[in-house]
Amino acid sequence: MNVIQPGAMPTEMMPSVVGGMAPPDEFLDLHPIRRIATLNEVLALVCFLVGPNGGYITGGVIDMAGGLGI
Repeated sequence: MNVIQPGAMPTEMMPSVVGGMAPPDEFLDLHPIRRIATLNEVLALVCFLVGPNGGYITGGVIDMAGGLGI
């Protein structure tokens, strides 16, 4: 089993966290790459992990937060 820890993404929860669908600069300043994840980026990681090329990756905690916290 693996865990994906996504950061901010454009979902229905975003406005309650950052006040709108477009994150303010103060929020983006916390992320070294200065943008939020796309849903397709997170989906690509999920697809990789459940596909044949991710079969040997187990017990991983994968942080997808654009560098938040480093």
